[in-house]
Amino acid sequence: MFGIALSSAGGQTVDRVGPPSWWVEPEDRSITLLIEGSGLAGQPVRVTAGPLRLEKVEAAADGRSAFVDLVIPGGVAPGRCELTVGREARVAWELLARPNRPLRPFGPDDVLYLIMPDRFADGDPTNNEAPDGDRMYDRKDSHAYHGGDFAGIRRRLPALADLGVTTLWLTPIYKTADSWLDSRIDGEPRKLADFHGYAPVDFYAINPRFGTLAEYRALVAEAHAMGLKVVQDQLLGFTGPKHPWRERPPTEAWFHGPLDRPIPCTFRYEALVDPHALEADRRGVTDGWFLGILPDLNMRDDRVARYAIQQSLWWATLFEADGVRLDTFPMVDRAFWRDWSAAMRAARPGLRAVGEAMIWDAPKLSFFQGGRAGWDGVDPGVESVFDFPMYGAATGVFKGKDPTSFLAESLGRDHLYPNPELLTTFLDNHDVDRLASVPGVTPARLRLAAVFLLTSRGIPQMTWGDEIGLPGDADDRRDYPGGFPGDPRDAFTPEGRTPEEDRLFRTYRDLLHLRKAEPALRRGSLTSLVATDEAYAFLREFEGSRLLVAINRDAKPASLRLPAVAAGPAEVLFGEARLVATPEGLMLEIPAEAAAVLRLAP
Repeated sequence: MFGIALSSAGGQTVDRVGPPSWWVEPEDRSITLLIEGSGLAGQPVRVTAGPLRLEKVEAAADGRSAFVDLVIPGGVAPGRCELTVGREARVAWELLARPNRPLRPFGPDDVLYLIMPDRFADGDPTNNEAPDGDRMYDRKDSHAYHGGDFAGIRRRLPALADLGVTTLWLTPIYKTADSWLDSRIDGEPRKLADFHGYAPVDFYAINPRFGTLAEYRALVAEAHAMGLKVVQDQLLGFTGPKHPWRERPPTEAWFHGPLDRPIPCTFRYEALVDPHALEADRRGVTDGWFLGILPDLNMRDDRVARYAIQQSLWWATLFEADGVRLDTFPMVDRAFWRDWSAAMRAARPGLRAVGEAMIWDAPKLSFFQGGRAGWDGVDPGVESVFDFPMYGAATGVFKGKDPTSFLAESLGRDHLYPNPELLTTFLDNHDVDRLASVPGVTPARLRLAAVFLLTSRGIPQMTWGDEIGLPGDADDRRDYPGGFPGDPRDAFTPEGRTPEEDRLFRTYRDLLHLRKAEPALRRGSLTSLVATDEAYAFLREFEGSRLLVAINRDAKPASLRLPAVAAGPAEVLFGEARLVATPEGLMLEIPAEAAAVLRLAP
């Protein structure tokens, strides 16, 4: 459906065209095609089939690329089009019907579930090796492919829906290199496969180890039919080191350079926040290459920005995304995000994005959340960012290093954010240690952490296997037990889980379903009631509904004195606890290393 026919003739070769297709709309639509090949300089480009109107052609001097600006007239019918480059090099191109499913943006009513396809489930072993290139499938190697794919995810959709998550976030599915990436780990040479998807070689193709474009479309359609939303992980500011552009950029200004000695990103995000910082320090963030390896796209160049926005729109529209996750969000100029957000709002009204800004300090992180202009006069428009300060506080608390009151202190900084309720909260992800692997985190504390994640403000995000306490870290992304042929057990089923895994699983499932049933846990105001070294109790209120959440990290039972606002009859909805009126005041009694959710009288 999305294929393009490429040819060579008369000294011209056309290797690829991006975008390879577009959709028809009621109004005229201007787009830019990037044609890549050879012998393109000085060659005419003609529309030889279809209703497209050619406006401008600009070819690079070396003849390896040409930008073709054209118009898709409003109201035309879908169908085949054709461009001819030079005398005979023909490119078949498609006009498609626009999908018409209503957009359902993710938000506080949702819980995101992060899946790295290669590590979740293998439903089709025949695609474990790509048709060409190196053999990179080896489940014993933590840096090789393990075989997970779209078919495996589809097979497990009923289990995810039953668990109670509402939204799937898949790491990037772009086509990646068919050969090993050479790197060094702890000073030792190591071959790495791009199983995680963050080093693409083609922004309009899909990783064949995961499946086909048609299979991805089927996965999205099936998820939607089951009431699940889908968030796409999009890369807009960089590409992979083996992308053809690395050796043959479409223009001299395509990347931040120089290409032969790229400058690594400094990650000094404070320079972006500080209105008095040197511009050179800001450019050290936005113009540097990630670890000096990933080629950094020059988003201040109009052609690059247009290409990035178009590929983002193409995926989000044709594959009906409910949201977008933006990698390395602060490393791209804020003016680009403003323009990208405006383009998204125009094409997909209501679409929500979450930006990855690995910033641990709330005053600095708040600068990057959309909703207001910063000192630079720019509102990036990206409504959500990952709440790394809260992640840091939760990690410290649930490993026993910091007092439980740190949770309340972190929430107390919400006044810094334009929209704290839209922050995406998490206990771990694919780039940090799993909470289950953090020293000091016990099975009981894992359960307490789950309670806090799923009852406090924000948009919670889980990582595949969190519900069973899957261990691992960013250098050891574990497979979900039972998702792969030959696994000795299937942790998707009660019989395949250990007693501790099953207890944690039931904790997550019960809380997820309670969260769905109680709007106060999703949208309610949050009031801190008690915050001590070992306990935290807070109130969620929404439209007359009042829920009391209490967490006791201590190894002995706790008796917490509550303010009068919590008085009245109480019904326990989750866990164990009771309210007792005493001469000293209202007391909440809660067992050791336990948590509870209670419904209070209006």
